[in-house]
Amino acid sequence: MKKKLVLGVVLLIGVVSLIYFWNKYSYAGRENYFSSAAKPENGLQIGIIGDSWVVRQNLDSLLQKKLLDKGIHSEIYSSGNPGAKTKKIYENLFKDDNEEFSSRKVIEKKPDYCIVIAGVNDAATCMGPEFYTHHMLMIIKTLLHYNIRPVIVSLPEFGVEENFKSKNVISSLSNRSAELVLNGGDQFKIPDYRNALLEELKHDGLDKKITILNFDEVTPDYDKDKGLYADPLHLNKLGYQKFSEFLAKGMVNLESTK
Repeated sequence: MKKKLVLGVVLLIGVVSLIYFWNKYSYAGRENYFSSAAKPENGLQIGIIGDSWVVRQNLDSLLQKKLLDKGIHSEIYSSGNPGAKTKKIYENLFKDDNEEFSSRKVIEKKPDYCIVIAGVNDAATCMGPEFYTHHMLMIIKTLLHYNIRPVIVSLPEFGVEENFKSKNVISSLSNRSAELVLNGGDQFKIPDYRNALLEELKHDGLDKKITILNFDEVTPDYDKDKGLYADPLHLNKLGYQKFSEFLAKGMVNLESTK
């Protein structure tokens, strides 16, 4: 009886673990494109989609002001989902407007550009470069389908080690297990994610159809620039001033090459 109970508990733990890892690491299915009869507005129209980096410190207003300071008037439509990985950010593009964190409205505005700020949560939870790249490509292809030029912010620098140390036991074990299975036990680095995306973009011939803004222009080293961060995963007010200036510079350069 005791052995059966132990076996039952072990099997239950195994099933729960399998479901957990399946839900966490499974890839998104390709969504069907929706029709949109909306026409682009006049003037520079910019969309911003991504995770919490989009919604903190009023990034849309900051960018709009930075552009205005440079003599460029713009309309900005933003949608951020705190804690979202690239899979969720892709799925949010197809949610109905009345659903939480839907970013469909950004597409329906038909902006000239859409800035994509994503990947920190992928890297923080050790999803791996393949997971990140797969969903970034789906986001990019969706934007291109609607004649919106994707402007990709390379995976931002953040406190990888500091974030790991702050995790609870279960999260730590989950991350280490992922690294063991996906990377032979070695820790994934931010350049691993960036390089994997660049390789696939070139392989698919998409590198010429998008713009990549290198986050290293904001800071290439979290440890040396902790004064720009509110915590290991997020910029502070000073960091957002620098980040929004970086984005504004990128958009000005894009407009000048039209």
